[in-house]
Amino acid sequence: MIAARLKRTDIKGRILILPHDNPDPDSLAAAWGLSFFLKKVLGADSDIGYAGLIGRAENRALVRVLGMPIKKLRPNAFGQYGTIFMVDCQPHTGNSSLPEEMDPDVVIDHHPARESTRFKQWAHINESMGATSTIVASTLLHQGITLPRDLSTALFYAIRSETKDLGWEGTRQDYRTYLALLPRVDFAALYQIEHPRLSPEYYRMLKEAINRCRIYHFLAVCPLGEVPYPELPAEIADFLIFRENVAISLVMGRYERELYVSVRSLHRNRNSADIMQELVQGLGSGGGHEIMAGGKVPDISAAAAKDIEKTILNKILKKFSLSRIRPVKLYSLPETKAAGHQKGNK
Repeated sequence: MIAARLKRTDIKGRILILPHDNPDPDSLAAAWGLSFFLKKVLGADSDIGYAGLIGRAENRALVRVLGMPIKKLRPNAFGQYGTIFMVDCQPHTGNSSLPEEMDPDVVIDHHPARESTRFKQWAHINESMGATSTIVASTLLHQGITLPRDLSTALFYAIRSETKDLGWEGTRQDYRTYLALLPRVDFAALYQIEHPRLSPEYYRMLKEAINRCRIYHFLAVCPLGEVPYPELPAEIADFLIFRENVAISLVMGRYERELYVSVRSLHRNRNSADIMQELVQGLGSGGGHEIMAGGKVPDISAAAAKDIEKTILNKILKKFSLSRIRPVKLYSLPETKAAGHQKGNK
């Protein structure tokens, strides 16, 4: 457990708790839970800081509705901290703005350990857990600490979203922690988080995604072009994976000078993280889980992004022997259904 390894003497100077760039609910809630633990058990104050952008409506609502104490970091802010905890990610893997010359003191994560992961003190990496929030929440509960309703709600939602309602990659410990948090959940707040107001820009991009997506047998591919926030490719990949007969979705989008890539898979024998690492090999970095993965190709122009999108598309088509498949639009009906539909309208 984390509690057995955390000691007040290990903390020096100001504490930074660092989720990954463009943090998702699991990263945000785990960071908040760790901050609460440090204050409650060790009497240590900490800052939760992120270096990217929180763009997805549900993630913004999570921070706003629950009043999560998180702040945007300036590029030169890391040197102000004497102790750095990295949560729900690992250093030097492409999804954190921690400078290359710096290592975190502690790493707490549920993603598979990476060869490039370095740390000064210790790491608690438990990939058998469905969420990093499970690791943090179970530590708090094991200590007999009563959690505030807002934090309980954040951790509950994080476990729920990260494990797809416990239906995928949810372990026995995820279930136990989920049920233990349940009595402390603010369901009115949870409703606002899960059903946020959506901007006209979101619907514009949804229309773009529907028009741009092409289906190659069981594979849905969507190059979005320029996107308004980095999480949008992941959001659209979640949307496309539920199209009938689709088993894998691949979405790409460029935000500023970075190309973001997201993969979703419905089959464990087609591991999303493995697919992602193959797709971005030699181009950028990526990782994730069996059913979901993300990658990033940094510092590229708009013209270069289009070329890289073609390269990634060719890689995945070749991997699954789909290069000769004629793609169809997302909303195209199979010929037999289309013919029957037309006949019925005569």
